[in-house]
Amino acid sequence: MKKITLKMIAEEAGVSISCVTRYINKSGYVSAEKRKKLDAVLERMKYIPNQQARSLRGGSSKLIGHIYLNSNENIFFAKIAVEIEKKSFERGYRTISYALEPENAGALNDILLDSCFYGVDGVIINSGDVKGIMNEIREKIEEVPVPVVMIERPADVYGIEKILIDNEEGSYIATKRLNGAGHKRIAFLGVGRDSAVENERYYGYQQAMKSIDSGYAKEHSYFVDEYLVENGYRKTVELLKNCEEQERPTAIFATSDILAAGVYRALMELHINIPEEISVVGYDDTIAQFLSPPLSTLQLPIEEIGEAAVDTLISKINNPSQNVKTVKISPVFVERDSIKHCSAS
Repeated sequence: MKKITLKMIAEEAGVSISCVTRYINKSGYVSAEKRKKLDAVLERMKYIPNQQARSLRGGSSKLIGHIYLNSNENIFFAKIAVEIEKKSFERGYRTISYALEPENAGALNDILLDSCFYGVDGVIINSGDVKGIMNEIREKIEEVPVPVVMIERPADVYGIEKILIDNEEGSYIATKRLNGAGHKRIAFLGVGRDSAVENERYYGYQQAMKSIDSGYAKEHSYFVDEYLVENGYRKTVELLKNCEEQERPTAIFATSDILAAGVYRALMELHINIPEEISVVGYDDTIAQFLSPPLSTLQLPIEEIGEAAVDTLISKINNPSQNVKTVKISPVFVERDSIKHCSAS
């Protein structure tokens, strides 16, 4: 038997997909004329509402929608997805997960409608910072009839629950740890400062360098367009070739493990040893332990993030009138073998 979809019902009745969702889930106004059309179509198609939609009419469906970025290079999103599924199950909920392709931002609207069609109690979004996706979220989020939680990058959307990372603190800690190991010429490698997260990571570095060498920080801050290994590689080659020997950094702080992997590749090709000649620190602890030598990095506590997202969403589901919550989680510095401890630099 062919599966009856939301789109099929809408086309047959001559109404919008959102109208079908509102009617089936009893979640908004539908005119008498459209209700009559939909009743006829649903009867003709012999449509049977799914269990989640039926339970929604009587209360909670115990179902959470989770939308996350499908990234080939950054496994942070997939790791969070696993934790959200696990934490949801522990609390008596199931998840419907959608991996959103970076180049297909337009699919977000269909995914949100599909989630509501299946009667989810709430939605968790972990979409990264893809501009097209951010723009779609800003446009569509107010139309979502259930509570929403956004992780790390909240797209400047107000009135929803947020789970944020204290990026400024993380960068400050990393830079200070390098300085504590004897480094003063600490270069910064990050993504262009067009979002709050990137600004925070750079600001934390700047604040730490004020008491180390603010002039060096200003002259040796390097930016790329996005978190890619190739970008980290190219920028590292560029910065080292343009540096006088006496100005060459003894340490590089990269604002993701992905960029740090590019740093590693460049240093290897230039026959520069890690950490003996240049120390390296990353950010997010996604691939750090698989690099050689294992990378010192700031760990984003995946389990804590997933748990906070699920608990915050369930709290809002159970008490829709509660004040909007913002939870800020601190990263943890994990030192491995990529830092040289020296008396002076």
